[in-house]
Amino acid sequence: MRLALLSMSFLVVAVSATAGWQLGAFGDTEKRQKIDPFSSAFEHNDAFQFEPPQPGSYALNVIKKAPEGRVLDIHGNSRKLSDLLQDKVSLVSFVYLNCGDINGCPLAMSTLFDIHDTSAKIPGLHENVQLMTISFDPERDTVEAIEAFAYPITQSDTATKKLDWHVLTTSGQAALTPILEGFGQVVDRSTDQEQISHLLRIYLVDRDGQIRNIYGLGLIDPRLLMGDVETLLLEEGLL
Repeated sequence: MRLALLSMSFLVVAVSATAGWQLGAFGDTEKRQKIDPFSSAFEHNDAFQFEPPQPGSYALNVIKKAPEGRVLDIHGNSRKLSDLLQDKVSLVSFVYLNCGDINGCPLAMSTLFDIHDTSAKIPGLHENVQLMTISFDPERDTVEAIEAFAYPITQSDTATKKLDWHVLTTSGQAALTPILEGFGQVVDRSTDQEQISHLLRIYLVDRDGQIRNIYGLGLIDPRLLMGDVETLLLEEGLL
């Protein structure tokens, strides 16, 4: 009888310890119930012949600090880039709205729209992650132009459930150049001014303003991007 009581006591302690570990590891009920990685919300694309690694099974090194600079939002307000990057994990892209290269800006924007739309299905993502798109064609991508582009994003009925998406431009080349150079975004304006030559890049920036990964052509897979986002949130102990 005594042995049975001891065994029962051990079982109660073990179960309580396990429950406490789960609560500490995953936080509230919503987080405890989420067991699938963010990437599972996105369909496999045959264009990417790889499976992203399990979030949290690897580390993302700090590449460098994201640069400071001043940008203009869709209302024409001048904003410090560091203020916009603060407090959220950011996926930062550089585009110009007249880009016609299917392997350039349209590919990046298609991926970001996929992430933006799907983010409504991932609980808690809105509070910790954001998208940011900066034009490198401020002469044509005026405040009025980026406001028109952003209108369906900001006016969506489900906008509050999706990631915040900052669509930005600058006052001109003088303000833009240090931002491009700081990120390492290559843009060549030496030839055709209608079609601006550039490298396709998306940057992962943590909430401290540190660049943690850079994605180029062949790696713009939303499953990979969101796996890295999840890895940063795991690093912070938020998942």
